[in-house]
Amino acid sequence: MTNEPVTNSDVFLWALYELGGAETFIDVEAVFIRAFKLAPLRLSWRTQPDLPDLKKCSKALRDAEGRKPKLLVKQGPEMRRLTVEGQKWIENNFDRLAESLSSDRVVQAPRTRVPARLVNEALQSEAFRLWQQSGVVTDEKWRVAEILRCSPDSSRTVFHERLETLRSAAYATGRLDALAFLDVLAKERTAWF
Repeated sequence: MTNEPVTNSDVFLWALYELGGAETFIDVEAVFIRAFKLAPLRLSWRTQPDLPDLKKCSKALRDAEGRKPKLLVKQGPEMRRLTVEGQKWIENNFDRLAESLSSDRVVQAPRTRVPARLVNEALQSEAFRLWQQSGVVTDEKWRVAEILRCSPDSSRTVFHERLETLRSAAYATGRLDALAFLDVLAKERTAWF
């Protein structure tokens, strides 16, 4: 895997990771700027190599979003963060990308404890306690909506995005018990997601 070429979408994912995208949502414009700084020859204008090319940066984002399994989760049109699968992809490609992109920047710790708070709230829910004690996943959609911080009549898309956000936070904070619960929840209540 170390000989695998680095793509522009790889650069986008690495830039998102460096900016803290495993722990929180990051504005795509900040990711574009960081990606451009990491790979200016790839992501610049042809005639103005000192300027990032929005088309090239946007294409890198689209390509990253098109990967299977999904490596990114959205929050509105501008904000992205790494899914659990995205974080694992970074872990599996860390040496290759760190060497290729030769970043000497230390990845900053998250500025807030929002991911940990979200996961802790989910772990205190009645739905989690029921699953932990009996292995039974609640069939009360409102309880799951409460965990995901949305309305029970929210669309499947909203439920899915909120679930992916919480899964990502659980993985980032090392709460594998919460991740296991969320994975079983998604598997057993597919109609909601």
